[in-house]
Amino acid sequence: MPDQFGLILDGWTHMSEHYLGVFACYEVGRKVKTPLICMAPLMNEIDDDLSALAHREFLADMLPRDFGKQIDQCLFVVGGNCSVNQRLASLIGVPLIGCASHRLNRVVQQDLQSHEADLAAVHGLMIKLRTLTQSAKLSRLKTSLRPVIRQDTRWSSTFAMLHRYFKLLEHLDKDDDDVAELLPGPVCNRRLRKLLKELANVESVSKALQGSADLLDVREWFDGLIAMKPLYAHYLAPRADIVHSPDFESGCVRVLRGNSNRLTRTEKAVLQPFAASVAAAPESDDEESSSFGERLQKRRKLAQQEQKYVLIRSIPPTSNIVERFFSIARTTFGQERNSLQPATLEQILFLRQNASYWDVGTIDSLRS
Repeated sequence: MPDQFGLILDGWTHMSEHYLGVFACYEVGRKVKTPLICMAPLMNEIDDDLSALAHREFLADMLPRDFGKQIDQCLFVVGGNCSVNQRLASLIGVPLIGCASHRLNRVVQQDLQSHEADLAAVHGLMIKLRTLTQSAKLSRLKTSLRPVIRQDTRWSSTFAMLHRYFKLLEHLDKDDDDVAELLPGPVCNRRLRKLLKELANVESVSKALQGSADLLDVREWFDGLIAMKPLYAHYLAPRADIVHSPDFESGCVRVLRGNSNRLTRTEKAVLQPFAASVAAAPESDDEESSSFGERLQKRRKLAQQEQKYVLIRSIPPTSNIVERFFSIARTTFGQERNSLQPATLEQILFLRQNASYWDVGTIDSLRS
């Protein structure tokens, strides 16, 4: 691990045990590396807790012990927008890049509350269509589509329910009193069609966040959603209250757009740890013959052109890598090896997640 790196972290609770998953983020030969460096329970003693201070102490002990690095060498933290992570970033003295997927989920959940009456009507209809009688009628109409109901914790299930509702609408028996009683009216359907179109745009952004993206991509996607629905600015705006380090994120966006020379004074200050040192060019004969003012102007232009920043393009805008890892951990721990000790579980998952960093030769070198 190089001297400059960032940390991507998230927590997972399973069977009364709270685990902290930590991935490192750094560059090697201009390639981004995100290995798993830790998955361990935080509470080992009676007086341990899950506070931000406990997280910092854990990281401050783990990094030098396992990797020979200090917590002060960490340049940024990526995680959920919770108060613990915000406090942790402040304790370390680094910017927090709040998970973009988390922000998107928060704003969509808030927006769906204003459509609760219409969504409840569709949900009730879908439950009715799942009964044996109604399922048989749908089968007789030669459609393989089946009703979909929503889940309270996942807005994507609401999108799936609405999408399926309008697919099934043409196949429903309007003369059936049980169905007709639950069918939403024309005005309600117009509102739901508009909501479905908005959720389709949000769904496309949500899927894009699961792939390879940087802070500039997220900013452009969020600005597009805000233009579609200004209400989303409450969570998605560059300086929304939920954003821990707005100057850092806006500075990164300027750099990624190639506008480093337009950074504000505050943005330059927060990006200073990422500034790459550039060797000063020797003065030429033409420069010595030029006037003092011309030399100063030329040096200023060269400084603007040569100022580069490291790691900014590699900063992930989400902590989805940790969430996907915990999904694997849940399967491994819950279905395959339910009696594993935390240390053994960490070793198995560490080797599986970091399979590209070791091979048979690595094992032979450790044995010899």
